[in-house]
Amino acid sequence: MAAGVGGRPRWRAASGGAQDGGRGRGAPKMAAGVGGRPRGIGKGCPGKLWNHHPGGTEEVVYGKVGGTILLLCRNVSKEATEVVWFQGDPHSFPPLFSSKVAFPPDIRFSLVDNSSLRISELRLQDEGNYTCKEVLNKTDHEHRVQLLVANPPHSTPKCWAETSSSGLMLQLFCSWPGGYPHPTLHWREEGHDLENSSWVISSTSSSDTHVETLNSSHLSHHKVFKCVGSHVVNQEEPACTVEIKMPSLESEAPKTCFVGDDVTLTCRVTESTPAARITWLRDISRPEVEIQAGGRYLITQEGNVSRLTIRNCSQDTDGGCYVCKAQNPVGLRELFVCLTVTQPVNIVGVVAAVLVLSLVAVLTVVIVILYYDPLLCLRGAAFRNQDLGDVLVLVDSEDEDEGKGEEETMNGSTKHKAVALVNGSSVPAAYLNCLMEGDDGEEHSRVSPQERKEEDTRGT
Repeated sequence: MAAGVGGRPRWRAASGGAQDGGRGRGAPKMAAGVGGRPRGIGKGCPGKLWNHHPGGTEEVVYGKVGGTILLLCRNVSKEATEVVWFQGDPHSFPPLFSSKVAFPPDIRFSLVDNSSLRISELRLQDEGNYTCKEVLNKTDHEHRVQLLVANPPHSTPKCWAETSSSGLMLQLFCSWPGGYPHPTLHWREEGHDLENSSWVISSTSSSDTHVETLNSSHLSHHKVFKCVGSHVVNQEEPACTVEIKMPSLESEAPKTCFVGDDVTLTCRVTESTPAARITWLRDISRPEVEIQAGGRYLITQEGNVSRLTIRNCSQDTDGGCYVCKAQNPVGLRELFVCLTVTQPVNIVGVVAAVLVLSLVAVLTVVIVILYYDPLLCLRGAAFRNQDLGDVLVLVDSEDEDEGKGEEETMNGSTKHKAVALVNGSSVPAAYLNCLMEGDDGEEHSRVSPQERKEEDTRGT
């Protein structure tokens, strides 16, 4: 064990990976006991474990911060007159504790069976080398003990998955920080350790994090991996799991862009473990050609959402369907996002055209009506104004004293020009003749044929 900062010993790092069963770097190697438990965990002595060295003269003891540890002075002779404990240099003075001499006591230290040293309320600064020395009549016997004070992590392991830099392999991360020494971490799949699996490409560990790199050919949707952690002073083995999933995409409605405007196409990944790599393609027949950011194309990604912005839309080059591709080591998903590029519509011109057409239609209807019945408007005006006042008709005749017969003859044969004044306004004679012809028709309809014959005879 190399010396650490401030005299604190530094753990000798053990190489991680499949060769040593996935042991994390920094975990001390110990002999295996029954059920995989390290040999030396003392029953009835919480937080204590040791590893016997072949010579039987030295041992390593692990204690837990805040716990109690018992350092045994082995091979003590019954004839020993005194047992002395030293911390650090066995030749330093005064010693830490003596069975005969009363030194300034530390209530955390005490002797058991007049030989073993008990330390309670362990602290990190208690870590180090301890030496017990038994004093006989003429010889001294020493026994060295190395005390390592451990601090287990207070949290539980955290697991997550990532895609390797090449994009083809899966990396499983397991981290359990906050412990001293570093914990032991290993990955399992369906109850079997991954370290012995053929699809493990590499296994690396750094401080309190263990990483397994797997070949993607054996991966499947919803496969679950489990990371199990252990610590030298923690009898429990907490675990965490990761469920890998292939990408899932959310569809988007087709987009429309006017020529010369900008448009943004969106691709959203709703599910993916590990996170998917999102790319955009213009031609599905050439998947190796990806749209690169630059020029008229702007690609941004925030979390699981990727956006492709096309500037200055062109009807010749930008219309059609684009492909959003999301890929992780588990699988690949593609989504089509279609874009339609159209010419902008002139709203002012459309409104003006509608108004012009409306006016042309109205004028056409008016012209047609006047062509086929020019007096229709005047008749309508007469019907509306027949109750507005009296009508004064001035008739130019040859003799005002002519009899009734002559008046009827005049009405039936020759019409003179007349001017009608209706409420002070002049009306054309044609209109007056129209009205008079209407009245004559009505009168003739009321005369019998016999009376008309007699009138014709008298007239002759």
